[in-house]
Amino acid sequence: MSAPASGGPVSRGRLRVLAVASDEGVLNLFRTVFGEAGDEIRVHDNLAAGVADAQNSPPDVAFVDVTMDQRAALALVHHVKAVAADAEVFALARPEALDAASQAVSLGATGVIVGPPSGDELLSAASAVRSRRAGAQLRAQLQGDNDALRRALGYVARLATLADRTDGDDVGKAVVELFREASGLPQVLLFLPSHEGADELRLSASLQAPPSAPAFCDEMVLMRFAGQAGLEVVPLLAGRLSMGHLLLGGSRSLEPRLRQVVQSLAAQATTTLLLAAERERAGRGTLKDGATSAYTFAYFVDLAGREIDKARRHGRRFALATIAMGEPDGQEPLVRAVDVADTVLAMVRDSDVLARVDEREFYLLLPETGGFGAQSCRRRVLAMGGPGGKLRGVSMGVATFPHDGADLLRLLRMAKRRADASRDSVVSRLRLQRQTLAELTDALLWDVDIAQGKLPQSSEVPRALELPMVDVLSLVTAALQQATRGGATAVVAAQRDGPGLAAAVRAFPGNNREGFQSHFVDVRHRDGCEDIEALAIVAEHGAYALLGRVDHGKFHGLHAADPLFADLLVQRLGELAGVRLMD
Repeated sequence: MSAPASGGPVSRGRLRVLAVASDEGVLNLFRTVFGEAGDEIRVHDNLAAGVADAQNSPPDVAFVDVTMDQRAALALVHHVKAVAADAEVFALARPEALDAASQAVSLGATGVIVGPPSGDELLSAASAVRSRRAGAQLRAQLQGDNDALRRALGYVARLATLADRTDGDDVGKAVVELFREASGLPQVLLFLPSHEGADELRLSASLQAPPSAPAFCDEMVLMRFAGQAGLEVVPLLAGRLSMGHLLLGGSRSLEPRLRQVVQSLAAQATTTLLLAAERERAGRGTLKDGATSAYTFAYFVDLAGREIDKARRHGRRFALATIAMGEPDGQEPLVRAVDVADTVLAMVRDSDVLARVDEREFYLLLPETGGFGAQSCRRRVLAMGGPGGKLRGVSMGVATFPHDGADLLRLLRMAKRRADASRDSVVSRLRLQRQTLAELTDALLWDVDIAQGKLPQSSEVPRALELPMVDVLSLVTAALQQATRGGATAVVAAQRDGPGLAAAVRAFPGNNREGFQSHFVDVRHRDGCEDIEALAIVAEHGAYALLGRVDHGKFHGLHAADPLFADLLVQRLGELAGVRLMD
């Protein structure tokens, strides 16, 4: 007869008790005494069942009648100690079988209970076991706490040495590596304020960051990301000062003892990061990229954050630009980074800030600059990118506040996307830079990829148009309406006989508003241009170009929101007019 073992974890102080005896009365006593004590009690009246139970679920304490089965139960004493070295075994024996009890002690039994056991004897034996186990647990805990404290003190000493550094990014990387060691987790992400006093957070350093980790975000977005990625959030707090958050994760969760170490280190890390940030601010005048005359990315982020705050408070505009070198397929850039930096700095104002992001990319901050000024800067830079130019192979994209975004992350993403679009522009792909207006029109109309719609789906990519002229005029009117919503707009159109694009611009209701400029170029008597319709719109928040030929009232051409394409049309129409239409 046996009682099955109860499932589930055993709580602290609760013993797993195994009793093996042939007397049913003794087994009932075990059930009563240990059941009322809240322990897990398993009883068996045959030796084979007891052996199997001990094998499947080793007990904390076992009571064995060593006289069972002609003293074969002595083997159970040895078996319990073999499967659970920390288990304590008490031998049950009648007075006439004390020699068997003596053998049990030699086999590892803790003690002997002579005669039919009483409840007090059983509780006393269990109490001694409980006390010894509690003492062992306390000693192990104290040893573990001591080891954790010793490790924590070592980490604190390492953090203290970081406070002397002036490079905030360097400190961030060191902090991330330290917390990886302290936590034992492979994923560590450090999010700090994007600039002084900002609510926006920036991913400053990381190890094995998930691909979905945001580069910039607010705290709510960060908490949502951490939950989705299964990462534990450790706030960086020192008193009332907050310095951001650490995110930790991996294949397992943080152990409780290590969590205490991590939380203790977080306060020290906060102080270290604050000191490093203060030193970085104090030495900001020397925060230049070591290989070029540009500033560091950290300095750029801080200044850009301040510019955003200023623009929000005072309703001002500013622009950001991404300047990329070379191709995305790993080809070496055609120019050196130092030459790019020197050339760009010679072309921009003293108040503009150029920062190096990595080996192939720069960011340019243009304070107090709207879309027109940013596009003018872009044209000047890209004008140096032709054959033999100082900026060969360079692409550039701009974004303006608040048209393209109200936070740094959105602005940088938009500028980066436009730089990539500039690099992949049809102007570069078909090498249209040196072609006349008639030649580039035919080159585009005969391009198979454009005609068959094989190019990627994007507003910057040309799309073929085969429409009656009256529908094209409606399309131009809609484009003008969209452009003038952002403020200043400049339009350049080819002049032809009859109801063409120039006539649509003249008839546009908003053409007399402040900030609207229009230029018309007569192409009727130019070789190869008699039937060409061309239009370029440059607005605060983008550009639009439309080009094609008209045959019996039907337009055959293409259009795209490609600034490089619009620039080329303006340049070619200006050459036909003999004037410079845009800076």
